[in-house]
Amino acid sequence: MATIDDDLAKAVTEGFRQAQTDIANQDLILAGTGDVTVTLADGSKKTGPSWSKLITAANAAGTSAAAAATSATNAKTSETNANSSKTAAATSATNAKTSETNSKTSETNAKTSETNAKTSETNAKTSENNAAASLAAAQLLTSVPYEEAPYPDVWLPLNDSLKLDAGFAPYDTLTISGKVLELPTKSAAFTRSTTATYIDKSGVLQTAAINEPRFEREGLLMEGASVNYILNSNDPTKWSNNGTIDKLTITDGSTQAVTCQGTINTATGSAQLHASSNISVAIGDAVTLSARAKSSLGRLRLRFTLDGTQVAEAYFDGITGAALTSSGGVTYTTTPGGDGYSYISVTFTATAAGNVSGSFWFSSTSGNLAVGSVVYYQTIQCEKNPIATSYIPTGSAATTRTVDTLDLQASGNVGYRLSGDLINRVVAFELSVNRYVQPTVGYADIVTCPGARNDIITRLTASMMYSYRGSSGAGNSVAYPFSQKIFALSQDVTDTITAYFNGNSNAKTQGPTVATGAATSLRIQSNSYVIYHIRNFRIWHRLLTPNQIKGLR
Repeated sequence: MATIDDDLAKAVTEGFRQAQTDIANQDLILAGTGDVTVTLADGSKKTGPSWSKLITAANAAGTSAAAAATSATNAKTSETNANSSKTAAATSATNAKTSETNSKTSETNAKTSETNAKTSETNAKTSENNAAASLAAAQLLTSVPYEEAPYPDVWLPLNDSLKLDAGFAPYDTLTISGKVLELPTKSAAFTRSTTATYIDKSGVLQTAAINEPRFEREGLLMEGASVNYILNSNDPTKWSNNGTIDKLTITDGSTQAVTCQGTINTATGSAQLHASSNISVAIGDAVTLSARAKSSLGRLRLRFTLDGTQVAEAYFDGITGAALTSSGGVTYTTTPGGDGYSYISVTFTATAAGNVSGSFWFSSTSGNLAVGSVVYYQTIQCEKNPIATSYIPTGSAATTRTVDTLDLQASGNVGYRLSGDLINRVVAFELSVNRYVQPTVGYADIVTCPGARNDIITRLTASMMYSYRGSSGAGNSVAYPFSQKIFALSQDVTDTITAYFNGNSNAKTQGPTVATGAATSLRIQSNSYVIYHIRNFRIWHRLLTPNQIKGLR
């Protein structure tokens, strides 16, 4: 066994002790926190920061350095901003001076604005009121959609026949070889005791037989009685004239009517083509001349004499048909046609009793009509009537056309047994009033229920269209002439009637004048002061909503 001396053993022991101390110091420094105390080789003690404390301190120092750098940058920025603020302050001082000047101007403008504001306030109030009215109207138009009416209980189209699509009437019949056959159709009854002319839907002049209705483009033509005092109106060879015009009978124009073609044979200022026979008049009686006419130049002249002395006349342009001049207080109409002809009429009202004659002329605008100048006249008429009516062809004597009347049986159609019965009913139809003059009695009834006083479905006055249930009625404003407008009457069990026309409505509560009256028919009748067309006549034995009525077509 080997042995070591004491010095070596002591040295080895001291080495192990020191190594253990170093390991303990290392653990304190590396794993300790905060300050740690280590043992030195000579056995003395030393206190100092641990590794973790040093790392924390180093990190803090780094953060402080970065913050210091940021602060330096911010300081530089602040310096730059300070310089900018200084410049801005100088600019602001300048602007302040300008603002002071502008302030004076603004003060003046403010005073003007105050005055304008007062005006604007007033205008705004007016606009507010107008806007409210417009909104109400817009809501009325847009808030209620179209609502279709139910199928009518009575329907008389009156487009090209008297046939009923709904309602009550005797069945139509046809007689063949003495045998009467009943047809599946039912029709209204129409009467007129004479023939009558009309313009068909192709524009051609036609003649309707006795009791034959006349259907034109606007529907069934209805007019009162009249007499044409022009003799031989369809035979220009027999027309009276002053010898300065040659007459040729032709068929011309869209109407294909018998026409007088007059050619000037001697230069003259005015040439007469024809004159009427004398018409006895009292003060206030009206006489009307009418014709379709045109010329190559010059004027068309319609003239009246009273007991042989000229009392009134009117001139029309022979090419355009435009009215030119008139005298004697006459009224006139002119309607250009598509074939070069114009329909012209002139009405004279007598201021003294006597004999009136009307005549047709061709006149120059100045000087004389040259030889070869041509004028055309057709459907010439002179009638003792306040309006021009449809053409009445004549021979050697004045010829009459009688009144038009349409009747539909009352039973099942008018909606009541006695006029005092409380009923719900709506009546509607399409109406065109082509000419209207105020009758001497002040009104013209065109749709009525005879026998049931006063079930008057339509009464026309100078400015109103009424529906009567009793001694007064509901009415709407009207201006003549008008074409193809819907008129409707609603009547309910409270005896309130509401008349609808041209977008307006008016209601009135009025009981029957005679509650025990019984209608003998439902009648569409004519009047000498009115010319009108009617079609699409319908009745509902129930109430329709206002929206359904306004939507009727």
